[in-house]
Amino acid sequence: MRRKSFMRPYRGGLSSSLKLAILSFSIIAAAFVVRMPNETVVSPDPQQPIVVAAFDTVELPVPSEPVAVGTKLSKIRWKTVSYPKHQVPKGAFLETASIMDAVTIVPLPADLPVFPENVSFSSQIINPVVERIPLGMRAMTIKVDATTAVEGWAGSGSLVDVLLIAKDRTTVVAEKVRILSAERSTEPVEGMQTPSVPTTVTLLVTQEQCLAINTAVPLGRIAFALRSSHDEDQWNDKIFTAEQLRNKPPDNEGNHIITGYLAVKDEQKNKAYALANGRWIPTDVKPSGFLVGDDKALNEENLP
Repeated sequence: MRRKSFMRPYRGGLSSSLKLAILSFSIIAAAFVVRMPNETVVSPDPQQPIVVAAFDTVELPVPSEPVAVGTKLSKIRWKTVSYPKHQVPKGAFLETASIMDAVTIVPLPADLPVFPENVSFSSQIINPVVERIPLGMRAMTIKVDATTAVEGWAGSGSLVDVLLIAKDRTTVVAEKVRILSAERSTEPVEGMQTPSVPTTVTLLVTQEQCLAINTAVPLGRIAFALRSSHDEDQWNDKIFTAEQLRNKPPDNEGNHIITGYLAVKDEQKNKAYALANGRWIPTDVKPSGFLVGDDKALNEENLP
């Protein structure tokens, strides 16, 4: 007798779990597709700092303080300053080891790069005064004191007029003379510092001025008149005598230009008059350059 099989026939299809997984994936994908057209661009926070790429920098040697002409580079105090690589000045020295034996031929400012045109490697160019003498000019040295050097304000770089003070007159010997150095220093007087009074100064002069000043030195005392670097005027009178000083009218009468002189004799006393600024005024002295006669025909109406 055969037994009946109770096995159920196989029915093809997916399990419930797999169907549920497929359904969930489909829903998520559909939601993603729907959101894409409405997607917005998120802008950065304006308060958030913007980071930019940093440039490569180069360390350049620069003087720590101003440097005078004729200074050996080994005597300079150096420091380094960072420059963006694309802004490094063309030709600037990148290091100092190879230039320590050079000498400055121009003043160097502080905190700026140094260039080959600023220095010389020649052993002959070591004199800061010589390098400042133009062709055809000369440099000469004279002794000075506090009065001559205008309390020391007539220092290196200043412009002066050179005067000869003799016993009875003062004469302008040379005008617009530049002082190259004072007490062997080419450093100019700067700022509010009190200058020191030199005992000698070296002047930059023309050949004619060199001869004139040296000729004047044994004749009297040399003095300087300090002048502005922007003053191009010349002296109105280059000689002033003691006689002119004696004949000068009192300050309350102003400065008079004497164009005439007349002396009158009468029975009581002699009288003299000077024609000053077109007006006859009494005077007790005879101006220089006038001849005196015995003319008594002076018209009284022309007198004060």
